[in-house]
Amino acid sequence: TAPAHDGASLMSDSKVVGTITSGDWGHRVGLNLAYGFVDPAQSATGSEMELDLCGTIVKATVIGSSPYDPDFQRMRA
Repeated sequence: TAPAHDGASLMSDSKVVGTITSGDWGHRVGLNLAYGFVDPAQSATGSEMELDLCGTIVKATVIGSSPYDPDFQRMRA
């Protein structure tokens, strides 16, 4: 999947709840990552929404902190 691009809409229940400001592939974490502005009601960690990615609707999830942990300080399953 291509990375999110600036200006892409974030949606929940078919309503626009945010906008992507930048996005790219996270090579170290193997995920598409994006920054954006989101309605505060949708901003809790784990909140799921949809992203219009060049006409294809894909899932997006709010993450709480950086997924990159170079010193392996966080426990992993």
